[in-house]
Parts: sequence; C-alpha cells; structure tokens
Amino acid sequence: MAKEKQLSLCVITKNDEAFLPVCLNDMQETADEILVADLGSVDRTVELAERAGAKVYRPVWEDDFSKIKNFCMEHAAGKWVLFLQADEEISEDGRKKLKFLLKNPNAEGYLFSIGCDPKERNITTHTQFLRLIRNREEYRFCCRSFEWIPDEVLFSICDSRLCIAHRGEKAVGWQLEERKRLLEKDLEEHPQDSYVRYLEGIEFLNRENCRESAASLEQARQTIGCGRFYGPQLYKCLGVSLLSLGRYEEAEEILGEGLRLYFFYSDLLILRAELYRRLGRNREALEDLKICLALRKEADARIPGPEIETSVIREMMEKIKIC
Repeated sequence: MAKEKQLSLCVITKNDEAFLPVCLNDMQETADEILVADLGSVDRTVELAERAGAKVYRPVWEDDFSKIKNFCMEHAAGKWVLFLQADEEISEDGRKKLKFLLKNPNAEGYLFSIGCDPKERNITTHTQFLRLIRNREEYRFCCRSFEWIPDEVLFSICDSRLCIAHRGEKAVGWQLEERKRLLEKDLEEHPQDSYVRYLEGIEFLNRENCRESAASLEQARQTIGCGRFYGPQLYKCLGVSLLSLGRYEEAEEILGEGLRLYFFYSDLLILRAELYRRLGRNREALEDLKICLALRKEADARIPGPEIETSVIREMMEKIKIC
C-alpha cells in the first residue's frame, strides 16, 4: 500500500532555469511530491523540472495567479500544499520545523515571512503571506494578482514563525511585474473591495508614495470587515504612511484604533512609540515599548505575529533613554 502523501510542493515557473534546480533539490526530502506549473518557458525550465522528478503541468495562463494556484491544488495529492517561487528557499532548520507544522490538528494554513533579512526588519516591515495550506476542496484562491482565500472560508490560520528567503537580490522578475499589472485589473473589476485596496496601498508604500498609500489604505479601512487576517497589517501600514507624511494626529488616532481592535499585535505599539518619540512624549513611548516586550514573552498563536525584531525595540528604548 502506497504511503499517504503529507506535503505537495507547488512551484509556478516561467524561464526559471537559473533558480529551479536548487529550489527543487533543497525540498526533495521535505516534500512527498513536487508539482511544477509552467506558464510557457522557452529555456530549460521544464527539462530541469522533469529531471528532478517533478510532475510538470502546462496550464493555460488567463491573467490570474489564483486560477494557477487552484489548478495546482486540484492536482496535488498531499494533505498539505506549500507554494514557493523558483528563486525562494526555506533554510535547513526551517525545513525541519516545517514537518512539525503539518502535525498541528488545529491549523488549516500558515503565514510565512517573505524575503526577510533579520538585519532589515524594522518598523516598516510588512511581509507575511499564506503559503502553506491544507488541501481541501473548499479552499480556493481568489484575486488575479496577490491571491488569497477569504476569511469566511479559511479559518485557523497560524503564524509559522518561518521565513522564505530569496536566493537573488530581488524576487523573480516576471512574477513581480505580472502581479503589478494584474493588480490594475483587480482594481478595475473590484474597485470597492477592501483587500484589493489594501494591496494597492502596499504597492504605493513599496514605491515610497506615502500620500497615495495612505489614501488607498484609508479606503480599505473604511470597508474592511471584522476579523480579516490582513487587518493588523492594514493599520500598521497606514500608520507607517501617516508617520512618513508627518500627519501625526491622524497617525495617533489610527494606531489607537488598531490597538483597540488588535491589542495582541505588538508592532502597532512600536509604531505608536515611534510617534510619541517624534512628538517628544518619551515617557509614553517607553511605556508602549515596555508593554510590547511584556506581550512578546507570552505565547500567542494569533496572526499575524509580530514582524519587528525585539532587538529593534531595545534599540529604540536605549535611544529614548539617552534623549
């Protein structure tokens, strides 16, 4: 009797011969099967995938990453499905921990930090995405660009506390450009959708266009429903944009509201402490940072987990004490 497959690795490719072999080789002992969905490579990507033992599919590209991910899930045999890009990697230690995540009976999906470098994790970090999910028929992605599964469908998402890093300096170029293009289509088709406006705000923030970012994120805030998994990060990124614009009164109001809704998300406390520091309210800043450190000592499975390193908090405290 064939052993039941626990984990299917799915990789969406297009001319990724430079990265794919290392990605697949690293995951050989972790994944029970590897699926490659190729979107029209003209290099050796398909040949290299087949040589590595992957099942290669050539789905029709319809300007929709969700359809491709759903195609992968329909063809995956594992109880769990992990999505990686060809240039991404999970460390050896992370791969060992990954096996334990699959044994959690209370988890339906896991968030991962993407492209994270501990040396660069500061108050503007916003990089958690759903990459590991139980393979259930009812779990299907939506949105053309930055695909997600609505909260009313997928419950019990946990923070993996793991990082997916990029081997190169930047993410796979073709996917990044395609996602930017498709976000415009999502906005045309769903102009009032809170998640799509949130994505637009993140894109503006990545371009350091804080004025447009604040406008998009505020529109998303006005229409967001209760309990959305991206809610804490929406408030965080809106706070970052307002801080960058020097709109401190609005920032204080937004961060206060965010903390009332998501008191467990300590990154909001760090942002508010930075706001207080800029306003010369050092006592209040230190108080927020102390509360933040206390929260981090408590085990909390709620998502998203904190993304700003504890070392950043301690550095902030030292600077404030010196002032």
